[in-house]
Amino acid sequence: MGCVYLAEHISIQRPVALKLLHPGVGEIEEVTRRFEREAFAIGRVDHPNCVKVSDFGKLSDGTFYMVLELLDGLLLFDLLDRERRVEWRRALHIARHVLSALSYAHDAGIIHRDIKPENVILVDEDDDPDFAKILDFGIAKLHDDAKAEQDTGLMTNDAKLTQHGVTIGTPTYIAPEQAYGLPIDGRADLYSLSVMLYEMITGVPPFDADEVGALLRMHVSADVPTFDEVAPELEVPEAVERLLRHGLEKKADERIGTAQQYIDRIDELVELKEHHASGLREIPLRIAGTLRRTLTPVVTRVVPRRRGTGKMLAAALAVMGLIGIIAFAFGGGEPDVSETIAPQGEAQGLVFRGHELTSADRNLEALSAYENAISLEPELAANRRMRNNVEKMLAKRSPRVVDAALDFLGKLVSETHDWAAADQLVDLASSSKSRQKRHKAMSIASEVGLGDQVDRLGSYLLDLRRGESCGARKDAVANLRALGDKKAIPALRKARKRIRSDGGIVKQKLNTNACLRADATEAVRYLQTL
Repeated sequence: MGCVYLAEHISIQRPVALKLLHPGVGEIEEVTRRFEREAFAIGRVDHPNCVKVSDFGKLSDGTFYMVLELLDGLLLFDLLDRERRVEWRRALHIARHVLSALSYAHDAGIIHRDIKPENVILVDEDDDPDFAKILDFGIAKLHDDAKAEQDTGLMTNDAKLTQHGVTIGTPTYIAPEQAYGLPIDGRADLYSLSVMLYEMITGVPPFDADEVGALLRMHVSADVPTFDEVAPELEVPEAVERLLRHGLEKKADERIGTAQQYIDRIDELVELKEHHASGLREIPLRIAGTLRRTLTPVVTRVVPRRRGTGKMLAAALAVMGLIGIIAFAFGGGEPDVSETIAPQGEAQGLVFRGHELTSADRNLEALSAYENAISLEPELAANRRMRNNVEKMLAKRSPRVVDAALDFLGKLVSETHDWAAADQLVDLASSSKSRQKRHKAMSIASEVGLGDQVDRLGSYLLDLRRGESCGARKDAVANLRALGDKKAIPALRKARKRIRSDGGIVKQKLNTNACLRADATEAVRYLQTL
């Protein structure tokens, strides 16, 4: 939800993470409200397994800032990206840390609502290299605290914060009641934690689907796959799987009731070392010695974050991007943000704006921001969150959004020679189930020089099988004839009769492909002569 900089508290010479909302992003009301909500929520959860916030405010130019503890660690997401899965005892140990934070947060009336590997960082604290901390409370829900909301002037109700969609959370990890948009409590976080734990142990989440709607329905009604089904080579005690299945119950009332109960169940399974088990003591911040030597009062360099490394991570990093080195003097005046954020950050700022516009479901504006960013810095085409957002846009039902996302892929290919985008474009042109998407992708692929890589035979055969009307299927016959591939003959022969029963009292069998029968017969004869 913003840029995160490596900064220094000058008075006490302590490195901190300074999170700023880019001025362009700060113009989006719901984004600033969520930024405020994150600061308020983190401020109420003073726990060693949660990132700490020490200050929050608004600069003279209107830019919101948040000061957080600086963490040296590895995102759980990056660990899984590198190793795919972790040994089950280690997974339970990490989960226990997260549960300790959730127990405290839930007791404080806060539901995180977005527990996932991207929001958990592993640091080396108290001789524990897997000391987990929760990041990013940007969509946290505060319960029973109307007075706090009124007093601060910062908070609004959840209905306003979520006006762009009832379902809040990340689809892969969302609880069934969240998917329905129903009232939730802490048990929704426990479901998300269970999904994450399942993924840590097996290497895959329990549910996966190309369409968001299909994925949400799986959370609501599909059976959780057994470990044997998804990872038969694993050797995990049955009790561990039973624990996970209890945490993944569809009905909240049948799920593990509280984070503390979950912890107790884990402790019954694994004998944890005492200094790992408490998780409730205040732990001093560990700071790498080399870090202090890099701090100066001005912007000196840009450090791009690398995936799968243990580089210095700014806590609560909701958007992977620019990490600059600046100094921030508390009580000694505000930094000039317009000068602090160097001109070379303009492209990165556009990427951040694209991320937040996507979150607000303003997809066409987001794509425009992404395009402008890439025109300034072509290497930003590899930004993972941007690519994930474009992937989600391609799954939208809006033809305008889908077409614009496909045009964006075409520009990535033509302007940055992005071969990942090229492969995606060719795949969509060859095999997308949506005719509109497939033909648009085919057209763009031809424009950018990829036409010969598209499986036109497969695409036209999909049209022949899935066309919504006889006329549409007849067009597919013409395209197959023009393509001149004899492999189409069996499908054309079969297509001459497409028998369906009508809906009358007396059922009659109808050939719903009657309009194309003659054309298909002629196409078969023509292809046989080639």
